[in-house]
Amino acid sequence: MAIRYEDVTESVMEMFRKVKSQHFQELKNAKIRVLFDLKKRKSGGRIVVGRILKANDLVKHLTKNANAEEGYDFIITLDKKCWDHVTDEDREKILRHELRHVSFDIEADDNPYKLVNHSILDFYEEVEMNQNDPRWRERVATLTEDIYEQEKEARLEKKKKARS
Repeated sequence: MAIRYEDVTESVMEMFRKVKSQHFQELKNAKIRVLFDLKKRKSGGRIVVGRILKANDLVKHLTKNANAEEGYDFIITLDKKCWDHVTDEDREKILRHELRHVSFDIEADDNPYKLVNHSILDFYEEVEMNQNDPRWRERVATLTEDIYEQEKEARLEKKKKARS
């Protein structure tokens, strides 16, 4: 059985920390793990290039360590093929978009971090920040989908040649 996730590189973590500190000061104490997803994921018929999940109690327990004393609050997964083929600007957009899903509730009795849905198909803040490239998500998703399709076609062609 193939492994689905792998740790991101230090350069990804550097970019993540930069995006988080520049745009999401309210999340400075949130413990967020970032992983690469090595398999294609779709939701609603659309490719998923990034995803954020709120850690449940089991995940928190399993992620206890020196870096996250009580475990991680969230896990972000990034499609590795997408990440490897897009620009740093698009990478920052993906990270920013995923972090927009986190809300900080100062009045919360327990964990102040909550997941929120899009305010529209995207987030109003992201629409404003991406005025120069409003369809970036579609462009990145199409590129990623094309890469998966090309790899699938290459595998099928290889199998076809092996049978000949």
